Amino acid sequence: MPHEVKPFRVPSSQSWRVGEWQLLRDGGWQALPDVLEDWDADTALHVRQIIDVDHEVIVEQSGLDLGATLVVTASWSSSSNQMTDLIDRVPVTERVVTLEATLPQGRIGGVLTITTSLALGATGNTGAVAAPKEPGSVLLDSTTTVALQGDGAMFPVAVIDFAATPFDVESSWVLEVSSDLEAPFLGVFQLLVNERDEELVRAITRPSSDASDRQLVFALEEGVAGVLAEAALAVQNELRDGGAWEAGTVGSVLNSMLDDVESRGLSLPGSGPEAISDFRSRLSGVVRSLGYGRSFT
Repeated sequence: MPHEVKPFRVPSSQSWRVGEWQLLRDGGWQALPDVLEDWDADTALHVRQIIDVDHEVIVEQSGLDLGATLVVTASWSSSSNQMTDLIDRVPVTERVVTLEATLPQGRIGGVLTITTSLALGATGNTGAVAAPKEPGSVLLDSTTTVALQGDGAMFPVAVIDFAATPFDVESSWVLEVSSDLEAPFLGVFQLLVNERDEELVRAITRPSSDASDRQLVFALEEGVAGVLAEAALAVQNELRDGGAWEAGTVGSVLNSMLDDVESRGLSLPGSGPEAISDFRSRLSGVVRSLGYGRSFT
């Protein structure tokens, strides 16, 4: 596949040395493997990458002014749900740059693609004619993939126009569910996002450090996890009477969710508005304690 030809001068790939991504396990750092076979979908991944950036060579080869600033950014995207997010963004102020972050459980799955980019922060004074001019212009990038294989299941995500469906056109999303506990979870559960909610679509399909985008994603996560929790509670008798559910089935996934929420004291609400209000508040707290949505602790 031919290399992308950019409309401005770029430095050579030798002007930065991109270290391998590392995973924190058992208190120590180890190389992130191509396949993480024992991955648990309920476990976050703490990763880091160390990069050696030759600022002087990069500025010279790109035709930039010596006062130009550079920034190293990393983002991830997940094949299982099409979500993407920023990992870390670090200005280049020293020769060695370290990117480090926790990739949240409940949002990653399938094949995880991590892209590290070296971009222009600010141009400084005027550089050469063909030098990059726009802040954010990507000078160099490097991509790593890791296949996450575990017992947990992530459902697919689709962006559609709700006007062509039975769903309310003013609704931002709906989680398609099934009461067939023996059905394959990935075959019957799907998150549908209304393409008319352009802000939400943008937030879940592109990496962003924008606070409003991140709040939209957090609200979506909490809402979807809440639906799963309520679905598990709604069929709790069937789940408990069904014995051991085959891995990957609706029963297996909902049974795991039921274990989580019941261990935190959540049960179906009683009658009356007070009970419903209390349940909604407790539901929000429980799903947040499981790692979904916005955390303020």
